Amino acid sequence: MPRKASYSLATIQSLPAQTIYSSAEATHRQMLAAEAIVPSIDPNESYILSETLACIVGAQFAAAAGQVVAGRALRADLATLVLDLSARLSLDGSERRGGAATPEELAREIGVASKTLQRWRRSGLCAHWIMDGGKARVAIYRASLESFAANHRAEFDRACSFRRFDASERTRLLNDGRVLVEQGRSLNLAAKELALRYGRSHEGVRLLFLRELGVARRARRGVGEHAGRFAERAWRLGVEPARIAQRLGKSESLVRALVDRRRGELLRGVQPSWVELPTFDLPGADETIPSAPAVRRLQPLGLVDGDILAAIASARALRAEFPRDGRSAAERDETRAAAMHYMLRRASRAIDALPRWPERSRLDQIETDLRTALRLRSILIERGLVIAFGRADQYCHGGPERLPSDEIRALGRAIHTSVRDVVTDFNPARQRFDRAISLSADYALAKLVTARRSARAAARHASTIPLRLLDEVAQWQYTVDPLAHRSDRVVDEIEARGTHVADAKLLARRYGWCSYVPTTVEALADQERTTIALMTKRLRQAELWLRRA
Repeated sequence: MPRKASYSLATIQSLPAQTIYSSAEATHRQMLAAEAIVPSIDPNESYILSETLACIVGAQFAAAAGQVVAGRALRADLATLVLDLSARLSLDGSERRGGAATPEELAREIGVASKTLQRWRRSGLCAHWIMDGGKARVAIYRASLESFAANHRAEFDRACSFRRFDASERTRLLNDGRVLVEQGRSLNLAAKELALRYGRSHEGVRLLFLRELGVARRARRGVGEHAGRFAERAWRLGVEPARIAQRLGKSESLVRALVDRRRGELLRGVQPSWVELPTFDLPGADETIPSAPAVRRLQPLGLVDGDILAAIASARALRAEFPRDGRSAAERDETRAAAMHYMLRRASRAIDALPRWPERSRLDQIETDLRTALRLRSILIERGLVIAFGRADQYCHGGPERLPSDEIRALGRAIHTSVRDVVTDFNPARQRFDRAISLSADYALAKLVTARRSARAAARHASTIPLRLLDEVAQWQYTVDPLAHRSDRVVDEIEARGTHVADAKLLARRYGWCSYVPTTVEALADQERTTIALMTKRLRQAELWLRRA
């Protein structure tokens, strides 16, 4: 047998463990008793389990008192019990007339498939562990097979008389069938006539004709990639799965499965990179690292984004508020960097283990881990920009504002690139964050030949120079955070305490906006003491409000 059958009744499943200290004689006696009961069980009747177990082990079990079970399940579990008990005995196959053989050998002898013998085990055919050449193998006594054939004569004869169409017979049937169809007969009448001529079953010939003659050969159009892309994009735009199913002509459950499959495909394309740290394999790392205070408080520094001149000015103000003792700040940076790498590592390993049709809860957990890593990376990049702008103040005499507009933009882009590279590859076990940022910023500024250190008059340019530095912190950001560009509307709604403040707070907790930590749908439902289905509905309504705002 390919594998041992599983139990369906917990009481019988516990019997081998409860009788593990029985002697070999007692185990052999119990095995024979169970094997003798199997043929007498009617699969359509019900039996009192305690009475059956008393015939096998000679004792009453409290767990089985008053329990009534179906005969079909009892018969299958007793056959599995016989196999388990035989594993404790040193059987060699010569104990019974005709000996024993493996299921594959017996299948060839009687002319059936080995899967047929496996199916018969659920009907009461008992198998045993036999020692063959010093190795334990699953075998079936020929006497047991004869007894099973006598008790299931119709099923046994039908399986032995069954044979598939060979290549030549199949070709002859199809050729004769095409001739009869061309003469005007239907597929059913042609199958009936040829079944009588060749001595085959009418149904078998009819199914062959339906597969080969009844369906025109054309390209099969199943539920392919186009439908998955369409369903996932519509779902992200807030369209209900019922409407998507109506548009595609599919069931709603299939549409949800298509959306989940497409989400899994997008996540496989993320391929995040992280730095492996020795603390990740310590016991309890899965609870301690994500729950550190520095990770649970994701308060941004408040660097102005969107205008490079305002960003430089706000960076100066933020540096003035930095504590003189940078030890606590360094520890906070290291903790956040370690948590970021751990979240990316956990998400990447979960992505690698995703099946083709993934579970929705697994996808939600992966996306939540990636969002948490994004929030941590954004905070580290913001702090790195503040430090790097300080290096720019020292590099450019009189401040970067004295440079022309195009040079200021080039300086901002160079600093942003250097900071993002440091945050991506930062190893808190080997470096200090502020020193790594300063060194990288100095190297980036040194490559800007247009950034002159000599004193000169301030360049004339507009009062604002548009340049966004914190919009994109990872290439795969839009995959897991598609509504990030609308987060400002959520912040305004919460601060103004508008009519949709509840929806705004729910979205902030879900995606990690407004200093919240990203949360899974299951965790939100548990916090709100509601079901996952109702919480999903609330989130969809909140997202619809945000899109319409």
